[in-house]
Amino acid sequence: MELSTLQLKNLLEISNCNPIELDVFEFFKITSLGKNHKQRIFFKNKFLKQIRFSFEKGKTPVLFTSRKFMSFNYSEQFNFYNSLSSFIAELVADLKYEIGYLISKGGITTNMILRNGLNADYVYLEGQILTGISVVTCNLKNDEKLPVVTHPGNIGTKDSLVNIWKVFENKINF
Repeated sequence: MELSTLQLKNLLEISNCNPIELDVFEFFKITSLGKNHKQRIFFKNKFLKQIRFSFEKGKTPVLFTSRKFMSFNYSEQFNFYNSLSSFIAELVADLKYEIGYLISKGGITTNMILRNGLNADYVYLEGQILTGISVVTCNLKNDEKLPVVTHPGNIGTKDSLVNIWKVFENKINF
């Protein structure tokens, strides 16, 4: 099993984490329809509702993409992952004043979230929470700072996500 998938699996075993799976095939069908703007908005609102419902229940929403393989040529794959990352950044943009922190996995997604979702012209490097895994802060409004963990794909151990979550939820200290 790939390390990233194992890290996610271990995080989702925590009862206080609410899994919210974004099916890549469903996303592809909706986005490949071209100008079906209403269906895309409905799809986006479905995830916003699930995330906000998690908050209401006192749980940590864990948004992740399905672990399904899609066959593309390089150009199609690049465009699809950029589109998917942009969609996730849109979700973050709508939620940025409702969350206390964000753990972002993957380079393309993290970059898109920081740039488009949080409109960060720059971030402040606070340090590493674990080896190779940084924490940055973004200024929002009224001097609010949002900590963002930038967790590269296959870095860390099988328990990296769990340990990072525990720190941010004040469950343990390093």
